[in-house]
Amino acid sequence: MTLTDIPAGPAEQPPAGFYLADAQAAALRDVLAAAGVDLGQHDNSVIAWLAQWEWSAVATIGSWVARANQQRPQTPPVTLPGRFDATPAEIDQHLRRILAEDTYLRYQQAIGGQAVKEAAQDARERVDDADIPGSPVSTDYVQGHIDSADHIDPAKDGGPYPSQLQCSQHDGFGPCPGAPRCTPREATKGASA
Repeated sequence: MTLTDIPAGPAEQPPAGFYLADAQAAALRDVLAAAGVDLGQHDNSVIAWLAQWEWSAVATIGSWVARANQQRPQTPPVTLPGRFDATPAEIDQHLRRILAEDTYLRYQQAIGGQAVKEAAQDARERVDDADIPGSPVSTDYVQGHIDSADHIDPAKDGGPYPSQLQCSQHDGFGPCPGAPRCTPREATKGASA
């Protein structure tokens, strides 16, 4: 199925065809993405619900969105962060625009988990280096550090890290209270005054 299966104009007859729910959900997401609609968790659950309907209803809804998008003035293309000079905040804002909140969180967790795994391994190696016979470092101290490293290591059931979506607009990549669409603190300060 392609987006061309969705009527481009007013539907005089029910659109014909049959597609599985996954294909119908993908078609709705494609139409919404083409219209520049950002999707949150609830949006995705409604799409999954709508995708259970018959194709004629899904195609008609998709047609409405596509035709409404054609009526609005086109927005200029998004300026992408530079490959070599983008700041972490610019990358965060770009990924926030193009990824669903849960996908972006999983992306952050993949990076965060690897960083914590490396830090835990480094902590184990440093303690192993200190565990030299005749050294003043106690066995309990060494074992405590190894246990602590194991406790946080995602490879040993620690994590996930970060536990919630981090945002460049809050305390230098702090938890985002308004994910995926947040308002920078500077903007909210001016609005509340």
